[in-house]
Amino acid sequence: MTPDQFLQGQVMPMLGPGEQVLHTAYMRRQPGLWAQMLVIGALILYWVTTAYFVVLTNRRAILIRTKMSFWTGGPKLLNLGIEQWDVRALAQCTTSGFANNRSMTFHYRDGRTDTLRLSPWSGKIAGTKAFLELVPQLINSGHLQQLALAVAPEPFRPGAAVIISAPDGSRYPATVVTWAAGQYQCTLADGQAHWFPEAAVAVG
Repeated sequence: MTPDQFLQGQVMPMLGPGEQVLHTAYMRRQPGLWAQMLVIGALILYWVTTAYFVVLTNRRAILIRTKMSFWTGGPKLLNLGIEQWDVRALAQCTTSGFANNRSMTFHYRDGRTDTLRLSPWSGKIAGTKAFLELVPQLINSGHLQQLALAVAPEPFRPGAAVIISAPDGSRYPATVVTWAAGQYQCTLADGQAHWFPEAAVAVG
C-alpha cells in the first residue's frame, strides 16, 4: 500500500455530508531552518520531528499524526491520533524557506499561529507540492472560509444521537446535550459529558 492509498483509506470514513477533500500533503512539525542548519544534527532532528498526513477539506484541516522514516524521511503507514482545525477560524497563511525545505504558517483569527514544514519535491504524498502552491491563496483570498460556510451543517438539537470521532481515530455513540461556539457537549455511553469540536460530531 502506498502512502497516498493509506491516507485515502483513513480520511474517507471521517468525511461528513457535503465535505470534500481539496488538498493533501505530508508535513512535519520541527525546528526552523536555521536551527536545523546550525544547531541540530540529523539524529536529533529525527527525534524532535512530529510527522503528519494533512488533508484539507472544504470544512476543516485534518492532521493524522504518524512517524517519519529515519532512512527515507517519508511517512510510515500509521495513524497515531488526529488533530482537526475548523478552516473558518483561519485568517491567513504565510510561507517561508527555500528549495525543498519550506514552511507554511497558519494564522488564526484569535492570534494563534501554527507552523508546519514540508518538502515539495519529495513526492511522499502526491499533492504536497500543490498544497504549498495553492492553499495559501485559497486561505488568504477568503475563498476557503466561504466554502466552509456554504457547507456548515445545522447544529444538532439537544437529545440528538450522534457519532463522535475521537483523536485516536475511534468512533463512539453519544447524545447531544448542548451546542456553543462551534462545539458540542455530548454524553457518552459511560454517562460522562465532554465537549467536542463541531467537525468531530456526525449523524448517529
